[in-house]
Amino acid sequence: MKSQIIYKNFFIFSEKSNTSFFTTFSRGINIIHGKNTSGKSTIIQAIHYAFGINDEKHKLAEILSEKVIFRLDFLIKKEFVENITIVRDDDFIYIKREKQPLEKFSGISGNSSKEHIKLKHYLAELCGFNLQLETSGEYKLASLEAMFLPYYVAQDYGWVLALKSFRGLDFFRNFKYDYYDYYLGITNEYDRLEKQNLEKEKKDFENQIKFLTNIEKQNDELNLSKLKDESFISKSIEYIDSYKKNKEELIQTEKKYIVKCNEVTFYEERLKILNKVKISLKKENPIKDDCPTCKQSLPSLLENIYEYSQDVNNTNAEIEKIKTKFKDLQSTINSLEEKISIQKEKVTKDYSILDKYKIEDLTFGTWLDNKTKVKLSENILTQIGETTINLNKKIIELKKFKTDDEIKKERNSRDFQFKKYFIDFLNELNVKKFDDDKYTLLYWMGIFPKQGVELLKTMLAYYFAFNRVIEDTEYIHRLPFLLDAIFKEDIDEDNRKLILKFIYKNKPKNEQIIFSFAESNKNPKTAEEYNIELMKNEAKLILTDLKNERSVLKPLTIDQNEYLEETLKLIE
Repeated sequence: MKSQIIYKNFFIFSEKSNTSFFTTFSRGINIIHGKNTSGKSTIIQAIHYAFGINDEKHKLAEILSEKVIFRLDFLIKKEFVENITIVRDDDFIYIKREKQPLEKFSGISGNSSKEHIKLKHYLAELCGFNLQLETSGEYKLASLEAMFLPYYVAQDYGWVLALKSFRGLDFFRNFKYDYYDYYLGITNEYDRLEKQNLEKEKKDFENQIKFLTNIEKQNDELNLSKLKDESFISKSIEYIDSYKKNKEELIQTEKKYIVKCNEVTFYEERLKILNKVKISLKKENPIKDDCPTCKQSLPSLLENIYEYSQDVNNTNAEIEKIKTKFKDLQSTINSLEEKISIQKEKVTKDYSILDKYKIEDLTFGTWLDNKTKVKLSENILTQIGETTINLNKKIIELKKFKTDDEIKKERNSRDFQFKKYFIDFLNELNVKKFDDDKYTLLYWMGIFPKQGVELLKTMLAYYFAFNRVIEDTEYIHRLPFLLDAIFKEDIDEDNRKLILKFIYKNKPKNEQIIFSFAESNKNPKTAEEYNIELMKNEAKLILTDLKNERSVLKPLTIDQNEYLEETLKLIE
């Protein structure tokens, strides 16, 4: 829902010098006038600073050295009208809404601080602001400066370049397009980073399909392979069945062969041990020999002699048994070796026959190579199918977003709406028309080839045209239109009147406008005279000082003292 903010009162208090500034604003035209360097720009910059816009801090260095507190009372109109007070005391901001507890934000001097980010989201929700800008590869809520930018013309760069009234906004990638798209109602609340990722994935899938399809179409061997493939399928099945049977028999024979070889090895080792035992027994004859170690006579009892003879007989018998076993094993091994040889020859012969099998110059050997190509072709088709499914998913997901062509069409439509207002306003301000559309269409617009008063009037036409065209955007918040130093250049009297007439005639409907210009005794007419002559005395005049410089702060009056006490009580 569209929201509108209207400023009511603005108050500055210096604790250091016990001085202050206070003004009320009318709901229509407000003119801040006074001597050069008397504080006109300070008032406008301080209003932004009160909202937490730290970009204005370097311009307020002098008044901030006075230890000042800023208070702004304003109305916000949405479903209903609500009174709100915002107070900034250096690094602290306090916000009081009707029938709601006081909100406090501490440590807001840095834009990247946690509290400043909280403040940004709070004010954005209050105003219904949701511009998302890209930084570090992701979209985040835009800065407060972007929320105030359409309604502010800074004294310095604001009258020279579009989108330059605040610093640092160029830091955001594609700021110009995202900014205009949001305020013109072309793109709004959606995750643009999600759309970018989906479009990238869609592009990748399309490239994959194109690549795979080219391989499939351009490789004649793959197409030929598919045609040849079926010719050998029946023969290969026949071979595989036979091969499996013969190979299995060969494997079983080889297993038996290995087992028998292991048995031979086992009995060889056992025979070695028995021969060693036999030799040892001969050396230890208890009747004839002594112990080979200690040289003592071996026991010659009958039991010992019997035991010894039994060992000799057992060893000899076991040796003979093993020798017989060797003969049987060797015979079996020889038989298995012959069988293995026959089976291997059979397997080889079967494959050789198949390998020589030929259909229309296609042999089995070349068919196996061919089969690899067929498999590659099948894999390619599978990948194309899977990739196409993924591509279709991304296309469906992207349907919730506007297409590039739709966005381009809407941009063109809104661009030409702006161009119509812009040209009309240039004509009203007697500015020579541009011959090239790059100076009249927002998305093409660069630096205007103008200087001096002509450039100032061109920029004035640009700001008013942009404000006029975004009035049609349903969700856009509205803030008071602040123009600082509308007579920035050395402007003659005719152009002064022309500019003031233009502002009065084309000011945003039912909205607040606040602008400033310098006034001195050298000027042909005073702000009061301009107000009566050109604005039907409708403007609220806010005087800084006509005599002294840097004098926006004055001694505290009784009324202001009461206002101060209320402010201090609010933030206790």
